Amino acid sequence: MSRRFTNRVPPMLALGTIAVVAAVAHGCSGENRPTEEAFSTPQQCADSGIDMQICEAEYQQALQKHLQTAPKFNAMATCEEQYGQGRCFETNAQGQAANGGGAGDFFVPFMTGYLVSSALANLSNYAAYRNYRYSSDYVNTPIYRTRTGQTVTSTVSGGKAISRPVNVNTRTVSRSGFGGRSSSRGFFGG
Repeated sequence: MSRRFTNRVPPMLALGTIAVVAAVAHGCSGENRPTEEAFSTPQQCADSGIDMQICEAEYQQALQKHLQTAPKFNAMATCEEQYGQGRCFETNAQGQAANGGGAGDFFVPFMTGYLVSSALANLSNYAAYRNYRYSSDYVNTPIYRTRTGQTVTSTVSGGKAISRPVNVNTRTVSRSGFGGRSSSRGFFGG
């Protein structure tokens, strides 16, 4: 006669084990990894808690990268068709504003903002920022808005600029006012 295994694990214990494993896995999922935050101006960046010098440096880096990687169009109408009326300008191959129809001139959208790593908020000054930039592979990214209002970035792949949608984090900063504080009055007892 064969004997059947009857010592089963109670369902509650199995569910508890699964819950603990899930909680540990979630804790190790890298939720504290730096994210990218979008800013329109260096002042907006500084208002988020990042040092103003760092915000200015990031903005200047984004402008330089913008001139290298921005989507380029042969005609103003083609650029404005994708990015909107009045949102493009003429530039030359050296990245300088062109003054009309020279050979090698093209049209690019205006940079409407830039992405910055949330890790920069932990840097205390510009010297720490400079060390961070040169000791890591971090680069900021210029962003653009399409005619429909979609936020995109541009990357160069195989000599061709490719626009891709960007998932930016937005942050709400509390500055008091309605709902700025909460408190509990009374007591909890038993």
